[in-house]
Amino acid sequence: MRRALLTLVTVLCLSLPAMAEDREQHGSWSSQFLEGMGEATTHDSGTSTFGILCAEARCRYYFANGVDCEPGGNYPFMITTDAGALTIEGVCEPVSTANGDVLVYWFNENDVMNRAFLQTPVVGFAFPLTDGKFKLSSFSMEGYKEAVERMVTVMRDRMLTPGGSESQEPPMDIPEVSPDPPERT
Repeated sequence: MRRALLTLVTVLCLSLPAMAEDREQHGSWSSQFLEGMGEATTHDSGTSTFGILCAEARCRYYFANGVDCEPGGNYPFMITTDAGALTIEGVCEPVSTANGDVLVYWFNENDVMNRAFLQTPVVGFAFPLTDGKFKLSSFSMEGYKEAVERMVTVMRDRMLTPGGSESQEPPMDIPEVSPDPPERT
């Protein structure tokens, strides 16, 4: 059920950003909310998307670049920042949109990655292809900090009950929390 809800919200966030509540632009990034989920996202030249989606007090990064993959499969790629290169393994999940399926690579966040993202003006992704080449994507990080801070602050505020007491869910702690990997079917 959680996976279905996460997929539904991701579909809406990726394909219909105008429907999202409280969408706000932060430089090259935006933050938005829909049905209990929060997202901070950016795009490069309209061909790739990079962002972080939070739900149920857990957050995961995602990357979509239009490269085919096997749903549920693990795929390595490299992220480059001014701090150096990070080797990442993403889990492929198809997400249905109004324009067809989008293949999204989910990956966990961690302290090293979060610090690197905060300290670099551009993040690059190098995704290996089957012909020995790489598909490259780069994203401006202008507004990343503000978009994530807004998303986390609003998500924390929404976890409070109407009477002002905290809910039973654990507090969301970004960037320190390491979320669970995507569930597989």
